[in-house]
Amino acid sequence: MDLRELGHQVARARRERGHSQTELAAAAGLSRQTVSALERGELGDLGLRKVLRLLDALDLTLVLRRAGHRLTLDDLRPE
Repeated sequence: MDLRELGHQVARARRERGHSQTELAAAAGLSRQTVSALERGELGDLGLRKVLRLLDALDLTLVLRRAGHRLTLDDLRPE
């Protein structure tokens, strides 16, 4: 996953939760402009701490797996 895809996922999760970019930015300690640029795929870089704060604000977690990993039923099952 690259930063552009991350931005699309963040936008989707934010909308599903009914949050505005301003609300998400405040919860993650970022500017609304940063959240907007990330969601549009126009952000050059975003540090890991900021990514983790964004995910935390959306009640999401970071999962590491091998590149090319095919999804299994376990991957799709809610926790």
